[in-house]
Amino acid sequence: MPMLMLSQEIEQHASEEEKDCCSSDNSGTACESTPSPKASRASSLYTSFQRVELKTSRLTPIVDFEKDHEVLQLINRTLNRSRRMIVLTGAGISCNAGIPDFRSSTGLYDLVKKQFPELSIRSGQEMFDISLFRDEQKISVFAAFMEKLYSSVKLAQPTKTHRFIAHLKDRSKLLRCYTQNIDGLEEILGLAMSNNRTEPNESLNSHWKNCDVIQLHGDLNTLACTSCFHVFSWNRFWSRSLRRGELPTCPSCEEKNQRRSREGKRNIQCAGFLRPNIVLYGENHPSCESIAQGLNFDILRGRPDFFIIMGTSLKVDGVRRLVKQISKQVHERGGIVLLVNKTTIGESSWHGIIDYQLMCDCDTWVSYLESQIPDFFKTQEQVEKLRQLKREASDLRKKRLEEQRNSDKNNNALKTPPQTPIKVEDAKSEKIGKLDSAMNKVKRKLMTSDSRYDGKSPYKRTVTMALKKEQKIAENS
Repeated sequence: MPMLMLSQEIEQHASEEEKDCCSSDNSGTACESTPSPKASRASSLYTSFQRVELKTSRLTPIVDFEKDHEVLQLINRTLNRSRRMIVLTGAGISCNAGIPDFRSSTGLYDLVKKQFPELSIRSGQEMFDISLFRDEQKISVFAAFMEKLYSSVKLAQPTKTHRFIAHLKDRSKLLRCYTQNIDGLEEILGLAMSNNRTEPNESLNSHWKNCDVIQLHGDLNTLACTSCFHVFSWNRFWSRSLRRGELPTCPSCEEKNQRRSREGKRNIQCAGFLRPNIVLYGENHPSCESIAQGLNFDILRGRPDFFIIMGTSLKVDGVRRLVKQISKQVHERGGIVLLVNKTTIGESSWHGIIDYQLMCDCDTWVSYLESQIPDFFKTQEQVEKLRQLKREASDLRKKRLEEQRNSDKNNNALKTPPQTPIKVEDAKSEKIGKLDSAMNKVKRKLMTSDSRYDGKSPYKRTVTMALKKEQKIAENS
């Protein structure tokens, strides 16, 4: 199987990574004894809620969305809150783009048998096996069939599911997408593909962090030499050659042999042939070790909290091992594993590994998500703008509340009478009282000092007028 060696490499690197992560600096302390930061009560309650309500011990199929509405709402809520998702895709996500899958009644395997009935093959899968290069007739059929498939891929456009994966990337929620597809439709949406390694001296970790989509089974959009493994892009000449059922000769090998001939040296080997740069059954994966290391980097350090499997029946052995390893890590973090595929899989072998299977088309599920959680499909720019508006609204509410409190405080101060008299009024009242007392004393003294004068006496009238004048001046002051 093409993924058998890859799965063995994954297990080997997983054990090595676990040892590295568990060992501390200059000490033999195990990773289990390292204290972890205390989570908030809300997050711990939410994690517990996830495990109780969504984690299942048996694979639960969901066929009717209305009947299982409550469970789907919990899944949607978990999906909306997840931050580090891993996605695994198969041929089912490209069927709506006009590219056939492999194992269905209208898939590539049956298509090969119908188009080439003269071939003595038990199943169409034999046309994707490395052993076909032992038969000249099978090589010719393989070349013509691959050119036809390549032509259909070049006309295809990404589906709604492809755009959903690109949206996860735009929202910074996509940790990695692993795909079994060879069509490369994700690249049209701007996702970085693993086979497009532009800098030869780039380190593995740096290259892996910059990749969005890991192509597990190769890339149909390039050709590779069977001898020197040099990779080339398609051109019209090579396309016509493959359409005729002929594999073109590798120009790199030819140039090397010609150079040795000019130097008077014998040719070390025959020139290789160009074929689609895909991984066949029974073939060793050329990027086996790098994919294994990158996968363990995602599992142990990427902290995935949601795993979505779409458009695959999980028949390839290496992919099955990959799913089990990722699922274990996701479940340990309180996340769930969701499979979206129209056909059933062997449920008994996936109990405790996959939590739910949605029995529907992948694009149908994405459309359902759009109707249920529309905010999830906002662009990052829209999300940032919405957050800014919420912050501004919150600041405005706080400002209005503060102004209302100040206004209420001032109103209460005006309504409440002062507890003590104002000092200015006290001084004025005291001054007026002293003046009245002094004036009364003077009046009494004048009135009693000379009883000879009656009320009609000019002297008494003058004194009385003077007293009244002084009293008026005192009152005015």
